[in-house]
Amino acid sequence: MSDAGTHIAAWEAAGLIDPATADRLRAADTEGPGRAEPEATATATAVRPRSAAAAMFGPAVSISEVFGYLGGAFLLAAWSSFMARAAGSSEDGEVAFGVMALIAAAALTGLGLTLRARDERASRAAGVAFLLVTSYVGAAALSFAAAARIEWPVIGLVASSTALLVAIVLRTVHPSVLTEVGVLAWLTALAAAVLAWIQDVFFAEEFSDATGLPASSGPDPIILVIGSAVWWLATAVIIALIGLREARRGERDGDPVALRRAAVSRFWAGLTAVIGLATAVRQSASLGDDGYGRVLEPWVGVVALLVLSAVLVERAFRRDATSFIYAAALGLIVALTDFNLSYLSADTEIALLIEGLILLGVGVAADRLRRRVGHGGGEVPPVESPLVEPVGDAG
Repeated sequence: MSDAGTHIAAWEAAGLIDPATADRLRAADTEGPGRAEPEATATATAVRPRSAAAAMFGPAVSISEVFGYLGGAFLLAAWSSFMARAAGSSEDGEVAFGVMALIAAAALTGLGLTLRARDERASRAAGVAFLLVTSYVGAAALSFAAAARIEWPVIGLVASSTALLVAIVLRTVHPSVLTEVGVLAWLTALAAAVLAWIQDVFFAEEFSDATGLPASSGPDPIILVIGSAVWWLATAVIIALIGLREARRGERDGDPVALRRAAVSRFWAGLTAVIGLATAVRQSASLGDDGYGRVLEPWVGVVALLVLSAVLVERAFRRDATSFIYAAALGLIVALTDFNLSYLSADTEIALLIEGLILLGVGVAADRLRRRVGHGGGEVPPVESPLVEPVGDAG
């Protein structure tokens, strides 16, 4: 196969062009230079590949889709407003709100089931509908739990676990990027709720009557910091394993949609690791006689984030997964910004100057790394889709 044929096949597999356009491009390529060359050039120009983020969600959004989504958004806003008003005027407001949320979820489920077996755009609309279903189910579970006088953080466990179960069912019924996002989002929410429950049960803080600040109680707060970091990194590994499973399925079956789901999962895993670790190392607590402040010295958190970013870059090159590059860039920005604010910024002007240099430097470095992933540092192919990536043997 010629270089042009290889690129055409890659575009078609990634969903950037439809089969009919791919056939026309192949026909123009086989005719060779001369009479067919201008036509092939014009066709290639007309089907200029879209960005990776746009390609991840299927074909370009049409005008009719835009108005359809806008109309649907207004209908849902009207129903949600009615839900809040009706619940406020009812004796059992929480129950009424939950019932109306389930009605909306049922209607959206029916819409999604109707659309999912049609063309690509209808399938995407079904994914949007199913993603909204999980939100309404989560709101209903939260409302019913509130009616049962369940308090935080247990109420968060009830809502997130219920929504996650529904998201898994919908992901099974309609495998798509959007239903995958629903599973990942509610899995992350459940992890956050479990961590909040652990903190509330084992690390509850008492407030001083004299100062109003949290007073030291329970285990050493360093245990909570380390435990939180380990918890979020373990959650990120679980999400990465989901991506690995999707990647192997896509490689085995030649399914580009599964590869997109794998890329989304890897990207989500990287973000979870970075944001979770940053949140953990920046936690504050009562320090006894030393007052209230950050449990760890800022430089310790900076080093931890830099190590994590380096690991993500290594994973990106080892697995040809540019999704990890973006998370690594975020980790680098958070680490350098924390170091800037903690140690370097004597005044506002210097802080802004250093922050601007950090953003510019990380942006340029991330773009260069992204272009090198999967290509051995060589020339970048005409079409690069970081969210539809080659698949390695591990996540």
